[in-house]
Amino acid sequence: MSLELYTRLFKLSARNIRRRGKRTWLTVIGVVIGVAAIIALVSLGQGLEASIVEEFEDLGADNIYVSPSGGDLTDSDIQVIERAQGVDTATGSYTSTAEASFRGDTQNLNIQGVDPRNIDVFMSGQGLELSQGRELRPNDVRNGVIGARVVDDTFEQSPGIRSQIDIQDERYTTIGILAEAGDPQFERTILIPLDSARNLFDADDSLTQITVRIQTGFELDEVQDNIEEEMRRDRNLQEGDEDFDLTTAQDILDSLTTILTVVQGIVVGIASIALLVGGIGIMNTMYMSITERTREIGVMKAIGARKKHITSVFLFEAGIIGTIGSLIGLVIGLGLSNGSIYIINEFTDFRAVQVYSPELVLGAIFFGFILGVVSGILPSWKAANMDPAESLRYE
Repeated sequence: MSLELYTRLFKLSARNIRRRGKRTWLTVIGVVIGVAAIIALVSLGQGLEASIVEEFEDLGADNIYVSPSGGDLTDSDIQVIERAQGVDTATGSYTSTAEASFRGDTQNLNIQGVDPRNIDVFMSGQGLELSQGRELRPNDVRNGVIGARVVDDTFEQSPGIRSQIDIQDERYTTIGILAEAGDPQFERTILIPLDSARNLFDADDSLTQITVRIQTGFELDEVQDNIEEEMRRDRNLQEGDEDFDLTTAQDILDSLTTILTVVQGIVVGIASIALLVGGIGIMNTMYMSITERTREIGVMKAIGARKKHITSVFLFEAGIIGTIGSLIGLVIGLGLSNGSIYIINEFTDFRAVQVYSPELVLGAIFFGFILGVVSGILPSWKAANMDPAESLRYE
């Protein structure tokens, strides 16, 4: 068929759709709901994934994190780790929660004990920066650095530099404030010297994590293996019996994105049921249209229309309905995603970003058209194979 004929058939399909206004819009609604649900969920998932990747990129690519897994970490483990080939520096930290009071207002906060001698290793390893003040120094005993949300919305009054905060009846002076960038858990944290934290919680020489910075020129995997070997040798453990875990920022990122992808896939699969319903709605509408237009089909055949012409008219109609539904669903879905991200950012510690993926936008439009065309195949085949004489006698 020529392009001119295709254009005429397309215009005929568009006129037929306009004639069935209410029924067409009821059919479109099914597609809108399915596309909007999928677009909202996929866009939201992409935004959360982009935020997670951005957060972990701040942690750097030259750090390894050692944590206990059925065993304990102590200061002696730092010395063992630093013997491993490829290790530049290792520093320990101790984390717990405690009641903190400021001007009579008491809240539960994370208390992070860090070694001031290697504060740069800890800060860079956690992606932390200061917005005000200074970092902890070796001679600090009752000084602390507070997270951004400790300042903004934790206490009734906002503490600042040189504020006095009581942690379990011991007074600490604020010497620095962390910037919002980095792990959200540190936004409601107070960093204090490691020895002070251990004294607060009667932790002796215990550690909850060791942050390791590798030497330039060494690969993370290689250094990880060296550390595991040194720690197994020190603890008389066989391979596979480790009571400690070694992770990198990439390991954590891979785990989180895998979980997010699986959850997103399951939810999108459930939402796709709405699209199936929309496709069935298009098919039903096209069958009803064929019944109502039986004589019209007979006339078209009588004046020379071929099967492929009849098929094209009905496939165009189904494709137009699917495309209209996908366009409206796209706009609604992106709006729902944007609203969800606003709520997440407003009421949680997480910072999500809105992602407008060109592949997602174009894919939604294309998918809506394909859904319509596929749903219209059987009805169009029925219309194309109707007997002209019977069609003309139909009342």
